[in-house]
Amino acid sequence: TFIISSLDNLKYGFGNMQDDLSGKLAGISSFTGQTINELRDTIWAMNKNSITFEDLQSRISNFIDKARATSSNVQFEFMISSEVDVEHTFTSVAGMNIYRVIQEAVNNAIKYAEASSITVDVSEVQKQFRIEIKDDGEGFNINGIEFGNGLNNMKKRAKDINAKFQVNTSEGEGTQIVLSVHKE
Repeated sequence: TFIISSLDNLKYGFGNMQDDLSGKLAGISSFTGQTINELRDTIWAMNKNSITFEDLQSRISNFIDKARATSSNVQFEFMISSEVDVEHTFTSVAGMNIYRVIQEAVNNAIKYAEASSITVDVSEVQKQFRIEIKDDGEGFNINGIEFGNGLNNMKKRAKDINAKFQVNTSEGEGTQIVLSVHKE
């Protein structure tokens, strides 16, 4: 918080600052803010022995509300199917990884897909939670790209909790990320 405040004071304290310097300070400020939010999320998970589905649902709802506020041109929808066991608890590691995959998928859709609609849909099928993050954006040729940090991080997080991770996309058709998590 001190770093963000100091950077903001520098930006406004020197009105004739060059655009490059101002842009770099804004980037540092943004990165620091993002780091603080990620740290808060990690502390939230670490302070719990387990995370209830209700905790996770609340955290996802808050994240989507923030995304909605910063991306007014994108319509967001968060749905939970009626068959989902809302009494279920996850380990703190599993809950945090599920949340981070959703967060990364939504952020990727906002940043890269030029989507007008992003949906997060949670259902339960054959003793698995199925979490689908879908956008109506540009999509991409999955065979023609190397997975970037975001997609690789999501894959790794899924593997860490023995979940199945799937990306369905094609150019002009949007992207669908599916995370299938076994009930513990």
